[in-house]
Amino acid sequence: MNKLLKKILKYIMFTPDKSNKEFFLKEEEKTAEYDVRRENIKTTENDLVSSNIEENLAYIKERFVYPVNNDIVIRQIKLKNDRSAFLIFIDGMVVTNMVDLAVIKTLQEIPYYSDDDITNYETEIIDRFIAHAQAMSTDSMDTICEEINFGGCAVFVDGFSKGFSLDVRGWEHRTINKPDNEQSIYGPQEAFSEMLRTNTALVRKIIKTEKLIAEGIKIGKVSKTRGVMLYISDIANPKLVNEVRRRLNGITMDYVVAIEEVAMMLEEKTFTLTPNTLATERPDRVARALTEGRVALILNGSPRVLIMPTNAFELTHSVSDEYLRVPYANMSRIVRMIAMFLSILLPGLYLAITLFHQEIIPTYLLYSISAARENVPFPSVVELLLMNISFEMIREAGIRMPSPIGSTLGIVGGLILGQAAVSAKIVSPIMIIVIAITGIGSFATSDYSLSWGYRILRLVFILLGSVMGFYGIGIGIFLYSIFLAAQSSFGINFLEPEPKISNRSMTNAIFVNPIWKKEITPDFLKASKAKNTDIVRDWKTNENIK
Repeated sequence: MNKLLKKILKYIMFTPDKSNKEFFLKEEEKTAEYDVRRENIKTTENDLVSSNIEENLAYIKERFVYPVNNDIVIRQIKLKNDRSAFLIFIDGMVVTNMVDLAVIKTLQEIPYYSDDDITNYETEIIDRFIAHAQAMSTDSMDTICEEINFGGCAVFVDGFSKGFSLDVRGWEHRTINKPDNEQSIYGPQEAFSEMLRTNTALVRKIIKTEKLIAEGIKIGKVSKTRGVMLYISDIANPKLVNEVRRRLNGITMDYVVAIEEVAMMLEEKTFTLTPNTLATERPDRVARALTEGRVALILNGSPRVLIMPTNAFELTHSVSDEYLRVPYANMSRIVRMIAMFLSILLPGLYLAITLFHQEIIPTYLLYSISAARENVPFPSVVELLLMNISFEMIREAGIRMPSPIGSTLGIVGGLILGQAAVSAKIVSPIMIIVIAITGIGSFATSDYSLSWGYRILRLVFILLGSVMGFYGIGIGIFLYSIFLAAQSSFGINFLEPEPKISNRSMTNAIFVNPIWKKEITPDFLKASKAKNTDIVRDWKTNENIK
């Protein structure tokens, strides 16, 4: 039995190698920042650009399976002295007018030169003739092919032992729209799109400092999906930055499509009900996290950004809390917390009370519940599970239906199903009320991933409440609290900050602090440049102007 239990735990729980020590986020003196632009690209002999243009052309055709690949465009041209040249790009990923005017036209204006002058003109191709802002020369074929796959244009000239890569990307993409899942009446109304540089520009538009580092990364051995790791160099803890970089570089998947896949690769335990990273579609939320000393990950092709590290409290916060006045924001947060607790515990508490603790129900209410369930043929737990599964089916169907039909399906389907179930004596009216309140509470959860965890927890508490009553509910809360306390997110405890009265981070975790108290960096992030002053309103301390 013990061997079987160990095998099950080994399958569902991630256990790191014993040689790897667990990462803890601690304070550290400021060190020199890593700059990806200073890395030297190593090349091999088979990876070098040849001075013979025919060899380069044959290599490119073979590597890109030309002409089988219908969207690969190879344009051969002649320079003024009949010297051969060609350029290659992927149709649909470049701006054609830019290729015509800034590349082909300028190349044809290159003056005559002899073979002895080739070395002089290798640098002048970019310095004097190619009229494009972003261009580079390299002798690595892998680098050039990677740029082509990312929407660039490559140029090869006969006699040159280097190729030229030009950034002429221009593929179709969505415009900047309003956030869909993190809506707020106040604050900015911009959301991330699938374009990498558009997303980084949205963040830089808010944080206007050269200390904001956008460190380039590539994930996927074959797909080589590009992204950036954002952090503010003089605020973020260097150990945190190094740990995030280490985990990203340790992903050895062949293909990475979306940032959600990266999030699952970064988490320490696979089967936890709470996510270890915070995913957001709002640039203002990312900017605020960076100023606190966190690290953000933006991936090309994904409209959501990962924020690391996070904790159990921040997953329950809403974007609107930052833009409402303190009384309004605290009221909103209290209502949201009550709704989340009801979505988890209300069905289990209902079963525990009606099955084991009827003495706490007022007499007339107990008569009403008993009369409503008189003709229902199923036990309460079966009745509750049937309605809960039906509600989840309606939710899933509404998500996957077209938008106008989905909202109608959710309202009409719920009303018709509930009314029909009561009329057919399958469920009691009080059960419909319990399921409705539970469903509304689940929709009030601010983080979508966290709502999935709460939906699974709800089933666990339903079973515990139906078997052991209040004792089962209490045991479930105790075990889940221990489970949360044992989790960590990039070196910080998942239940950080520590519950101390003097801890400003703790008060902000539960209630909303005034805006003039939010300049203090959370202590559990161990930021390199922590701000500890409360005075951000100098007009309160200066003398009145007479």
